[in-house]
Amino acid sequence: MAISVERQEFGGLSTLVLQDSQLATPNPRRILLCHGFGAPGDDLADIGTFLLQQNPKVASTCCFIFPAAPIDLTAAGMPGGRAWWPINMAQLAAMHETRDFEPLTAISPPGMNEATDQLHLAMQQMQQRWNCSAGSFHIGGFSQGAMIATNLTLTRQLKIAQLCILSGTLLNSDAWRQLAKSHSGLNVLMSHGSQDQILPIDAAQLLRDMLLETGHAVNYLEFQGPHTIPQEILTRLEHSILQSHTEADGIKAD
Repeated sequence: MAISVERQEFGGLSTLVLQDSQLATPNPRRILLCHGFGAPGDDLADIGTFLLQQNPKVASTCCFIFPAAPIDLTAAGMPGGRAWWPINMAQLAAMHETRDFEPLTAISPPGMNEATDQLHLAMQQMQQRWNCSAGSFHIGGFSQGAMIATNLTLTRQLKIAQLCILSGTLLNSDAWRQLAKSHSGLNVLMSHGSQDQILPIDAAQLLRDMLLETGHAVNYLEFQGPHTIPQEILTRLEHSILQSHTEADGIKAD
């Protein structure tokens, strides 16, 4: 199988698009994944390559999309690294010291809304260029990428196929809870490492509980490990993509 790799621009964001070069379906599932703080724009592209090569059903029905965040961190000593918004590392370190994560879950980080506006514009342009609906999208990401994906889905009340929160966390808790209440049932895949020293699992569990309490279907996967995406989570992501696809098409999943 040959994989088509294209660099396109949507909403001012340089975006990598991966799919089977022989993809025949006119309306594939579009898996939009946002990278974490400090990573390059193509940091998660290996996920797309792996899943396309791993499963012929994924290759025949899915397209993977990896937008690069708007902030270049080269001047901050991270050549090639990018961010959706700046992170107060001192504040995060202090919360780890005190184990008081309430300030983390309550804040709306400066720059998050602006980055969300830009990502939303990018998605709208994708829909226009590809003539597809929001319902064909799985939107998610890793770490900070999971946070912006959650904020985008809730603030824009997007009716998407699935929200994928990989090692994310609860932010802006009061606003997110109200938005989650007004959103009809989301299909959510969440994963988090029990030994995560970057984003504490406690705050991720608060996000899980908030989504469950507001009526959303959450498949929560906890693994023994740090701030990462292990093989077992990729396998579950693959299964959830295909399951969502077949359910939407009225086909019984394998």
